[in-house]
Amino acid sequence: MSTLTWLGVPGDEPAWAALGFAVVGGEFTVGRVRCSIGASGWGFDEIHSDPTVLGVRTVTSPAAAPTAHPCGVTAADHIVYTVPDLNSAVAALNTVLGSAPRRRFHPRGPEGPEMAFYRVGEAFIEVVASGREPALIGLALKTPDLDATVAQMRLSGGPVSDPRAAVQGGRIASVASDHLKWGLAVMGT
Repeated sequence: MSTLTWLGVPGDEPAWAALGFAVVGGEFTVGRVRCSIGASGWGFDEIHSDPTVLGVRTVTSPAAAPTAHPCGVTAADHIVYTVPDLNSAVAALNTVLGSAPRRRFHPRGPEGPEMAFYRVGEAFIEVVASGREPALIGLALKTPDLDATVAQMRLSGGPVSDPRAAVQGGRIASVASDHLKWGLAVMGT
């Protein structure tokens, strides 16, 4: 089973610092995942076949050492990967990651999209069929104290919503989509 170890994220250093992240040299870590600002793609500790079938830049990369952040974020919860067709994407991910999805279902009910979920270390990949080219469109992070994280993000200047109930349980707060031009949320209790 492959572990997510690297992620290219949009934005710039001031945008991430305004959310309370300790950015050094255009990078920061969340849990064991090193995030490179301005890069695109993802990386895993091991890849089992040619990753070009995934349609996004995929590299091998060692796990990072965790870093403490003023905002209190401690780990990656999940990365959202949209694909044209779920069946093809699942077959490709199974080959590249060396494992099958943990779960495949309609989490928002029969009217919502079918999704597949892969455990990749501390995080999940949430695979969603969009009918469009493959893309990494967002990231959800974990914190042990969501209210304190939201308060610190706001104190740092970050545009973050009030916490609300999350579909997957617990609570979630979202960063304004225009801040990074990407989906970013924080999950906690």
